[in-house]
Amino acid sequence: MNILVVAAHPDDEVLGCGGTISKHTEAGDVVKVLIMTEGREGDPQTRAAKAANRFMGSTVEFMRFPDQKMDMVPFLEIVQKIENHIKNIDVVYTHHKGDLNLDHRLTYQATVTACRPLPGSTVKKILCFEVLSSTEWGAGFEPNYFVGIDISHKGRILDFYEAEMREFPHARSRASVRALVNLRGVTVGIPSAEAFMVERIIC
Repeated sequence: MNILVVAAHPDDEVLGCGGTISKHTEAGDVVKVLIMTEGREGDPQTRAAKAANRFMGSTVEFMRFPDQKMDMVPFLEIVQKIENHIKNIDVVYTHHKGDLNLDHRLTYQATVTACRPLPGSTVKKILCFEVLSSTEWGAGFEPNYFVGIDISHKGRILDFYEAEMREFPHARSRASVRALVNLRGVTVGIPSAEAFMVERIIC
C-alpha cells in the first residue's frame, strides 16, 4: 500500500503514529510524510525529522509554511500542496479536527479537503491521530481504531526528537507517551497501541 502522513510540525508524525509508520514500512508499504511547517536546511528540527523518518523507513518532505502561522496562508494554497501528493495513495493519517493547536486543525481541514471523495480517488481510508499536549486539550477525540505497536521501538524513534521532549508531568514527556501507549493498548486488550479516530473508510 501507499501511505501518506500529513503532520503540522516535526515530531507530530512520531508522537501521533510513529509506531504505526514503522509497522507499515516493515510490512513493505511505502510511507511518505508531509510536514506542513519548518524545513529550513540546517535547522535542528529538520535534521531530526529526516533522521527519524530514515529510521522508520519513511520519506519526509517539508511544505515550508510558517510555524504557528498557517492561518496567515490562503487555505487553497495549503490544500493544493497536499493534493500534489495524494495520487495513488491508499491510506492517509493526519491530525484530529478538535486539536487545540491551530496548525493541527488547519492541517486536518486541508487534508480532508484534498482527499474529498471525487470519482477516481484512490484514498480508501483516512485516520486521525492524537498528539499529546494538543489533542487532550481539545475536544472530541474518541478513538475507534487501534494499532498494536512496540513501545520500546517508539521510544527509539523519539530519541531523534529529544530536544522536543519535556520533563514529567508535562504531557509531552516520555513518561506521558508511555502511559498513553499503554492505556490505548489495554483498552483493546493488548500491551501497547496507537489510537486513531476514523474519518473515512471505504471497503
